Amino acid sequence: MKRLCVSACLLGAPCRWKGDSKPCEAVQRLAEGAKVRALDAQTARFLSQAEFAEPFSFTDDRGPGGAAVEIVPFCPEVAAGLGCPRPPIELVRTDEGVRVLRVDRKGDVTDALRAACEAQADALARTGGVDGFILKARSPSCGLSSPLHDAAGRQIGAAPGLWAALARERFPAADFRDETNA
Repeated sequence: MKRLCVSACLLGAPCRWKGDSKPCEAVQRLAEGAKVRALDAQTARFLSQAEFAEPFSFTDDRGPGGAAVEIVPFCPEVAAGLGCPRPPIELVRTDEGVRVLRVDRKGDVTDALRAACEAQADALARTGGVDGFILKARSPSCGLSSPLHDAAGRQIGAAPGLWAALARERFPAADFRDETNA
């Protein structure tokens, strides 16, 4: 069985900073016949909320029999406890390296996000690894190439989101895509 870790917002989960989603038709089609299982309690709890209009049959156990694909939905911001909706965040180059800061600069969420991403990577490794990732483009957490800002908020380049960078480091043989090439 092929196992893919997917940004939860691409499946239709309203977990983005404004409380909306960015459903991707190709990802939703892939999930229709898949076993879908969240490995972290926060994402599982969020996906099982009554107001979540599921495009697939969500399960937190064995899933439908005979599925050729297992989808592992993950939202780093939800797993980090940042809430939804929440203040927007962005990648910022600082003297300490690249950090994830609130756009209004009233908070640094790097450590909380890193802890959530490390826990997800550990869970993926412990439960059999992963063959690929389909991540939300331009996200400060999930983007394979996301806008990088200076301390004043000006875009100065691009960098991978925190989850994308960690996942590439931990799972170098996995296939990495975003919704533009899912």
